[in-house]
Amino acid sequence: MFDLSVHQLLIRTGACILITAIHGFALAAIARALGDRGPQFDGRLTANPFRHLDIIGAPMLILFQLGWIRPITIDPSELRFGRLGLIVCAFGSIATTLAAVILLLELRIPTLKYMPDAVVPTVIAMLNESVAMCAWFAVINLAPLPPLTGMHLLVAVHPSLAPLLTKYQLYAAVALAAFTLAGVVQLVLQPVRDAVVGLLPGW
Repeated sequence: MFDLSVHQLLIRTGACILITAIHGFALAAIARALGDRGPQFDGRLTANPFRHLDIIGAPMLILFQLGWIRPITIDPSELRFGRLGLIVCAFGSIATTLAAVILLLELRIPTLKYMPDAVVPTVIAMLNESVAMCAWFAVINLAPLPPLTGMHLLVAVHPSLAPLLTKYQLYAAVALAAFTLAGVVQLVLQPVRDAVVGLLPGW
């Protein structure tokens, strides 16, 4: 998973930007569709990846395929289904991200046909890498921990924890990065990741 070659880092950076843009927009859009205007007012209802990139999560996604977006604040009291809406936001955004990245694989044929030969290998490698990275991204973000998308699942069960999770999400991010660097997160999530990959078409 850890490859410091310049070409591989370039490919993973492109995949990171793609995944971050899709997931950030999907999470904000689902929250908005359910009634919470907060993400829209916070400037998160956009496919601009730079509005969603996290200072720790992005490098972790590039280097270890395990990362996250900058947390999006969602108010369950504004959602149409209340706390159940938070669960819909979390699972819905992760499922949407997986589906969108898989659909992007269909761009490989147009890439071969219409793009300059010099960039074709890199673009196709980025599309392939996006699926591999997205599998890890989906699995880790299901965990009910800050600063992950799964944090909303924890808030759905215990709304009173929201201020505490927000307060300590930076410390949690540093701890999560440390456990990833140590290989602990990969060891724990590998079986789940393999199960997810087994469900993806063509993998």
